[in-house]
Amino acid sequence: MSDSQGFETNKDGSITVELDGKKIKFVKESDLGAVKAALQEKEGEIAKLQTGLAGANVKYDGEHQELLKVRASYGELEKSAGESATYKQQVEDLTKQMAGIKDTSGKLETKYAERLRAQLIQGYKIDQEKVKDKGLADLENMEQTLSLTGYRPLPANYDGKGGSTGPTSSLQGKHGLALFEEGYKDTK
Repeated sequence: MSDSQGFETNKDGSITVELDGKKIKFVKESDLGAVKAALQEKEGEIAKLQTGLAGANVKYDGEHQELLKVRASYGELEKSAGESATYKQQVEDLTKQMAGIKDTSGKLETKYAERLRAQLIQGYKIDQEKVKDKGLADLENMEQTLSLTGYRPLPANYDGKGGSTGPTSSLQGKHGLALFEEGYKDTK
């Protein structure tokens, strides 16, 4: 509905006025109060939502920091696990080496004890029954005791006249070349 004074009345009770080519709408004060109250209510809801969002952001940041710490700890654990696996493999390898060394050492100790036992029997003329059950430490002590008392083993005599193993009749009276020829014949 248009009026001759240059304004227009709308169905909702508002008035539209044209000034400088622009339309301006005027509403009733009661409508303006209702819109203002609704706006304040919406602003209150927005403030509550912003407060909730800020709280959620704080919680999110805290949880994110915890997640970063867990990831860092997990990375350190993976690194430690890798190092542990390496150390475990090294320990297994060293254990195998030690078992081999102990086995070899035991064999060499037995061999050395047998040689020392033979030296005591043949060189020092000790009765075989007295040394057959002796361990390496006992055999070494016996040899050391004998050497401290000035007793020396009999030297081996390879000329057939005796020595620590007794005379060998087939070698007696033969000279070096004859012994060499006999030895050479025995190797064929």
